[in-house]
Amino acid sequence: MKVCTICGELKPLSEYYTTRFKSVSDPTKKYYHGKCKKCYIKKGQEIYDPVKNRDYNLQYRYGITLEEYNTILEEQNGECAVCGTDDPKGRQSGRGKVKGFYVDHNHETGEIRGLLCNNCNRSIGLFNDDPSILEKAVLYLRK
Repeated sequence: MKVCTICGELKPLSEYYTTRFKSVSDPTKKYYHGKCKKCYIKKGQEIYDPVKNRDYNLQYRYGITLEEYNTILEEQNGECAVCGTDDPKGRQSGRGKVKGFYVDHNHETGEIRGLLCNNCNRSIGLFNDDPSILEKAVLYLRK
């Protein structure tokens, strides 16, 4: 039994997450967080910021800030760079609070080409980012 540091309730250890901490003298011993699972989740939801998270992910994956992303989107008039739709379809980050277009980039150089909706991003990916295959597909469709 353990007392939660947030709600102050006495609860069984099964109501707590284990930590990654390992004892040198007894590696089999388990250590538990001070917050019960319910309080741990609630606290995480209170401090979660989908916009800050989106900014971090953009910087980590593509080397751009959310501000730069928004500038690119503004330059594209809030639309997909390929088909022109204003609905990104499919992607909703931040527990559905932030809708966003996919950042299309050259996988060899990392250079950002533009922002695409889900359909266009997947289509280009399925064509292996190869313009010659896309050109053949266009010729096929024009038959």
